[in-house]
Amino acid sequence: MSGLHLPGLGNLPAGALRDLTEALHELYRDAGTPGLRKIATAVNEDDRFRDTVSHQKVSAMLHGDGAPKWSKLEPVVLLLAQWSTPRRDPREEAKRFKHLWDTVSADEAGEAADKPPDRRVSGRLRSAFILGGVTGETTFPDFEPAELDHFCQRLGATVARAGADLIICSPFPDSADFHALRGYVESGTGHTIHMHRPQHQTVDNQYAQLREVIGPEATARIKNWYYPAPEKDDRESMLQAWVLCQLMAMEHADVILAVGGKPGGTAATILHLAEARAQLVVPFAFLGGAAGRAYARRDWEAIYPRLDARLLNKKSGAEDAMVIAEQMAMSRVRLWHGLQGRPRTAFISRARPDSAYARALDSYLSGVGMSVVFGERDLPTDRTVESAIDDAVLQSDLFIALWSRSYAASRYCYDELHLALHRHRAGALRLWIINLDGSDIVPLEARKMPQLVARTPEDIVSVVRDLLMDEFDV
Repeated sequence: MSGLHLPGLGNLPAGALRDLTEALHELYRDAGTPGLRKIATAVNEDDRFRDTVSHQKVSAMLHGDGAPKWSKLEPVVLLLAQWSTPRRDPREEAKRFKHLWDTVSADEAGEAADKPPDRRVSGRLRSAFILGGVTGETTFPDFEPAELDHFCQRLGATVARAGADLIICSPFPDSADFHALRGYVESGTGHTIHMHRPQHQTVDNQYAQLREVIGPEATARIKNWYYPAPEKDDRESMLQAWVLCQLMAMEHADVILAVGGKPGGTAATILHLAEARAQLVVPFAFLGGAAGRAYARRDWEAIYPRLDARLLNKKSGAEDAMVIAEQMAMSRVRLWHGLQGRPRTAFISRARPDSAYARALDSYLSGVGMSVVFGERDLPTDRTVESAIDDAVLQSDLFIALWSRSYAASRYCYDELHLALHRHRAGALRLWIINLDGSDIVPLEARKMPQLVARTPEDIVSVVRDLLMDEFDV
């Protein structure tokens, strides 16, 4: 693959940002389209520059993803000018780009003045289960409940801003669940709240009071999942009933956001089981306890080298919880195969009603030099659709399933996915599942695989670009 291509007008309209991106592409081509990691390494190892840059940031510059900081753009410009043939004057190029950058910054500042800041993250996960509890391990244990409640309220708001469903278990006001619910509702955004609870009179009475407190509008967003009542009305039986609810809540979650929890309590069991099942767990360690031990069990730098795991030790990490979860999920998808080297041919499996997503993805992948096949397009006219599609899947080294409710209703899509799963098991194919509408994955084997959510054609291009970018410098 020879370098990156300038985005089309549909993805990067005419204007100041496009002018800046076109100028950067011209400089990039004259420098011989060097690898993004080579550019980043050269910047980071040069003592002249006061800032560093990642290869992801260089890719974002070349894709026109907003105006970067000047402290990051300037060293890239200086190095590309230095590497150009014929060699350009780095100082003159820096002046030219500073003028272009100033124009973009002025435009973006004007737009920002007309609208409030958007704190949503990209929304690549469907749901988050918040698991929290006091530990008694901090220096000031009397303050733990207040710290936990405040943190969980912010976590709930963060999950809502990410467009994910919230999963909780308890309607009681002294629980972390209630405060997560409160933060989720008061954020003014989000989708559905799933409450997994036992059928018991005490719990029902408490839920009735909760409905009165939060009001009918918030109550309408709660979906109750009922589980058997405890066999006896004693503490041990009730504890077992709650454990069952937490286990089932875990099964429905894309990620578990954990904070605190007594080391010998149910949270520790849930987290061990989640790890054994390779579920995503984001453990915040500042309260210690079960979440602190879950954090300590992992070599974060080795498993997630791009993740700033220090945020998991800070109370301020609540606002970054879903960003962290998404980064972990992206790493899971990238590593869910045994293949080496860059993919050359991508098969896009989609249902007909989702063609707009496939077209956007086709345009992007073709633009970065990959061969693309999807559905029945370009298949031979002298072959049955089934056999021709089978051959196309067999010739591909990347299979992207665009899951949706329409996909679940298509037998052709099922056949494509079945063959892709077979090749994936054999280590002959990368398989990425991208969920377009948040609906449940039906095939059991596919359900066990990591998935990401992309609700618009623009989102799906962003997801796939990020997957390719980190691994292959696309």
